[in-house]
Amino acid sequence: MPDITPYTGLLGTRLAAHLLRRTTFGPTKAQILDYATKTPAQATAALLNFTAITNFPIDPLSNSTWINTIPLPSIGFSEENSLRGYAVGWMLDNLRTDNTIRSKMILFLHQNWMVDDESWNSIDIYEYLKLLEYYSLGSYKLLAQKMCRDNRMLVYLTGYQNTGTSPNENFAREFLELFTIGKGPQIAVGNYTNYTEDDIKAAAKLLSGYEYNMSNTNRDADTNLRYCAASTWRHSTANKTFSSAFQNTVITGTNTTAGMQSEIAQFITMVFNQTETAKNICRKLYRYYLNREISTTVETDIITPMATALKNNNYNLTFALNLLLQSKHFYDLDDANALDNKVGAMVKSPLDLAMHTFRFFGISPFNLTGNTPYTIWQDFYRQGLKDVFLQNADMYLFNSTTVAGFAGYYLAPKWDRNWFETNTITQRYYLGKMLLENKLHPYESWATFGVQIDFLNWVQTNISNPGDGNKVVDELVNYLLPEVPTADRRTYFLNQTLLGTLSLTNWQNEWNTYLSTGIATIVKPRLELLFKAIIFSQEYQLQ
Repeated sequence: MPDITPYTGLLGTRLAAHLLRRTTFGPTKAQILDYATKTPAQATAALLNFTAITNFPIDPLSNSTWINTIPLPSIGFSEENSLRGYAVGWMLDNLRTDNTIRSKMILFLHQNWMVDDESWNSIDIYEYLKLLEYYSLGSYKLLAQKMCRDNRMLVYLTGYQNTGTSPNENFAREFLELFTIGKGPQIAVGNYTNYTEDDIKAAAKLLSGYEYNMSNTNRDADTNLRYCAASTWRHSTANKTFSSAFQNTVITGTNTTAGMQSEIAQFITMVFNQTETAKNICRKLYRYYLNREISTTVETDIITPMATALKNNNYNLTFALNLLLQSKHFYDLDDANALDNKVGAMVKSPLDLAMHTFRFFGISPFNLTGNTPYTIWQDFYRQGLKDVFLQNADMYLFNSTTVAGFAGYYLAPKWDRNWFETNTITQRYYLGKMLLENKLHPYESWATFGVQIDFLNWVQTNISNPGDGNKVVDELVNYLLPEVPTADRRTYFLNQTLLGTLSLTNWQNEWNTYLSTGIATIVKPRLELLFKAIIFSQEYQLQ
């Protein structure tokens, strides 16, 4: 039976790697060994201990930040279309170096409060991301209140078009359906159990009257981030009456700015007073961190206690995360078979796949000789990683085709297997070649990716005894793959990939030749074949 009670033993390398793969964008060998000596309580405390991001997006044309410069100078800065990409690149660079749960939580919140970067101001992209960071381990309930006045969200879901005389229901609908309480079973026309169509209409009126505004005078007291302006003359002053799903709550209409904010606060309280809201958020956390499928017993034994802890603590996400990440259930230790359904049971997202590879092998655009601010922020982050790799792998950040986000996180029944479709799988399998050859398009030499690995040098520096073929293979696959490979798979990586026609003795001799002469004509291509075989392997696609 699913067991929410804590596992109190030491993690060991297998479970430490499992925890780190799920809560960060991929661990290094050193991190796995460090966390192997911790209990789940100690490991979770370390992961949840982080500080605010203090750096800023960089415009490569000026080699400086443009954040808080409104309006932008007419000379020396990139156009807004480029700046929006650099703001996303800033987030990607921070998650590449983050060893805590912060970045995974920012992506979790982005998936559940989806916006795009297609138009308007690059600064509101940055401030939206800072808002997610601010509440990444804070109150989901308070984040919901702030999102009601976020400039990026206001634009994305056309909230700025919502007036008392001409209601626009887009944001109100998604707020209930996707962002908070979620739909229940439809029990009648316009009645979804957890809310009704009339509730959407009432919520739209309550949320009417807000306008896009990047003025420095509109800053939130908690976050110091800008928020949209309240326009009383565009607001519906009528009373907002909700259905029995919300205990027939009536929120009195107002005609003042303070009153409009009070209406939102009352609306948030009403929605988050519902137990189903807490359960829906906890289901999202469970599917994101552990398993897409939720059985009846998981709903009862895992989701319900998580939801109780979340709701009882003002929706502070740390309480639900602590329960889940320390539980016997998270480590598959709540049944007789500890190898059946948790570790290595989810397909890595394209972002997880790329970042795990970068992080494990220390691959960075800042380390590549010849890179400039322009090649780092434009060629690598904006174009190479975001607009080519992630787009072609079906995780085009800030360009999701739907407000529901990325299919791998929400679209049943395939869930994460949606990332393994015939039209997107090819990009995943290009990754090894791209990294070895610094090619944006693996078969077009003119376009560079902006990062490259010298795998021969990496092995010489990071493998305890590179002249021992067994050490080379084991110290890679045992830390990169979710489970220690079977004997047949290990034989494939060792004999068919690294050694080829060589024996282990031949490999030692060839390695010694390389060390004494610098000639790597034998060992270099064999190592690169091993690198590509691991990155290409079916096991490496899993986490």
